[in-house]
Amino acid sequence: MTAFLNAAFKALRIIGRIIIFIFLVLLALGNTQEISFQLIPGLVWELPLILILFIAFALGILLTLLSGISLARFKKSRS
Repeated sequence: MTAFLNAAFKALRIIGRIIIFIFLVLLALGNTQEISFQLIPGLVWELPLILILFIAFALGILLTLLSGISLARFKKSRS
């Protein structure tokens, strides 16, 4: 019984990941229009919206990981 449940949950996890992947691909295909991205005055880039969303997502992950590493080092040094 346990082996069956493990296999069922593994299959559900795979199906869930496939659904999320398909959703993200459809999101990317629906947001291909060009937008003006102005980082500083006078510097404007024309980039696809999905690229800017992906860059923001990746930077968020990177900053989260870096803050987690810094917090872990801080806790380790205090103990």
